[in-house]
Amino acid sequence: MMMEHRAAIGVILPSSNRIVERVTRSILENYPGMDACFTRVPYAGHPSDGYNLEPFRRAASMLAEAHPEIILWNATRGALLGFEPDRQLCAMIESETGIPATTTALATVTQLRAKDVRRIALLAQGTERDGAKLVQTFRAEGIEIVSSASLGIVDNYEAARVSAADIEHAAAQIVRKGEPDALLVWSTNLAGYPLIDQLSLQLGVRVVDSTAIGTFEALARVAQREPAAALAQQ
Repeated sequence: MMMEHRAAIGVILPSSNRIVERVTRSILENYPGMDACFTRVPYAGHPSDGYNLEPFRRAASMLAEAHPEIILWNATRGALLGFEPDRQLCAMIESETGIPATTTALATVTQLRAKDVRRIALLAQGTERDGAKLVQTFRAEGIEIVSSASLGIVDNYEAARVSAADIEHAAAQIVRKGEPDALLVWSTNLAGYPLIDQLSLQLGVRVVDSTAIGTFEALARVAQREPAAALAQQ
C-alpha cells in the first residue's frame, strides 16, 4: 500500500481569535500539498511577564500527534513581553515534541531584518500603554517604531470586529506621520491581511500583516526541510 506524505504546519492560536484560521487557509490555497492543523489555548490567565506553559504543553502534544513539520504560536503577545518568553516557549515546545517551533513575534523580527526594514509604523489593538511598551521591545530588537496608533481594545474578541474602513483610516494617519519603511498591522485578530495589497498601493509603503507573517515564516522553514512539498513563494 502506498502511503502519501503531506507536509503540515501546526498552529496554536488564542481562544478568542476569529482571524487566524481564515487567513491561514487563504494563504494555503497557493501552497498545494500543504496542510494546517489548529488548536487553541486560553487567551486569559497568563502571568504579566510570560505564559502559563501548561496549556501550550497540552496543545503542542496534541498537534504533535498530527506530525506537523513545524508548530507556530500565531499571536502577538510575545512582543509585548519582550520576545524572550516566546524564545522560551519555542524551546519548551521543541524539547517536548521534537518539532521545530516559532511564533508570530519572533517571525516578525526575522522577516523585518531579512528585508532590511528597521523603521516601522505600528497599528496595534491595545492601549496607549501597550503601544509605549512595544516601542521599547521592538527597539531592543533593532526595529524602531516611528509612528503608531493603538485602538484601545482590551477584549481580544472585539479586535476581530474592527472594520476594514477603520483599519485603513488609522493606517493612513500613522504612515503620514513617520515616513516608515513598512506598516505593521499588529494583532492576529485584526482583519488586516485582505487589505495589504490595497493599502500598500494607497500608502506607497510595504504593509505587513501579523496574522500572515508567522504563517509565511513557518512555510519558508518547512520548504527548507521539505523541498518536494510544492511550496509556492511568498
